[in-house]
Amino acid sequence: MNVPRSAFVAGGTGSIGEGIVKFLLQAGYQVFVPVRATDKSSRLQEFVRGVGPGVLELVSGDLADPASVSACRSEVQKKAPKLDLVVVSVGSSLYGHSLHQTAMADWNRLIVENLATHFLMIREFLNVLYEQNHGTFVTLTGPEADFVQAETGLVSVVAAAQKMMARVAAQEASGSGVRVYSVTSKNPVATRQRGEQNEPDWLSASDLGRYVWALAENRVKHPERALHELHTLKDLEKELV
Repeated sequence: MNVPRSAFVAGGTGSIGEGIVKFLLQAGYQVFVPVRATDKSSRLQEFVRGVGPGVLELVSGDLADPASVSACRSEVQKKAPKLDLVVVSVGSSLYGHSLHQTAMADWNRLIVENLATHFLMIREFLNVLYEQNHGTFVTLTGPEADFVQAETGLVSVVAAAQKMMARVAAQEASGSGVRVYSVTSKNPVATRQRGEQNEPDWLSASDLGRYVWALAENRVKHPERALHELHTLKDLEKELV
């Protein structure tokens, strides 16, 4: 009997994560998505209704709480004999504040929501891949990681830290059966939420899902690279094999 490939998508109820989830379902994956808010889980279920041949599995999980993430890991491992792919598309934003005017509460919030969450994914779910000596771990990072713009500085700081965290994890995985990647869209991502504000040359959330899938399936030209940076759909297609 063929066992379906499985993926865990942290942030799968978000505007980018939902596109990744949809593509993986279309590719036949069993996709686990941690949920905390009922409205977001309902929105995701409606978005992917009828999409297959993969199966969506919602699991309870607060990604900022260590005990909750550990319990989420246990639940996923009970349902999936092997985890092939972990995707981290998690984080929040803060705009309109210079660093020297940023409140301590906002600093602490972004450190938790944009860094502690990523660390917990590494500590719990990257460890699952190590236990199997198999699988792909992908962090999605925004364009803010590589440029500085007035009043978006704190977002750039934590995004750059996310990228470095992925680089460190990739180096540590060298020589094992586990692969770690950081994928950065150098432009904003076209999403349902942005609607008419989307630009024609932006990558869509589904496009990023396609690239994440290609990394997991070893269908990119440079699987040895930890950092993958994309500008347009044309760039993405050049990187696929």
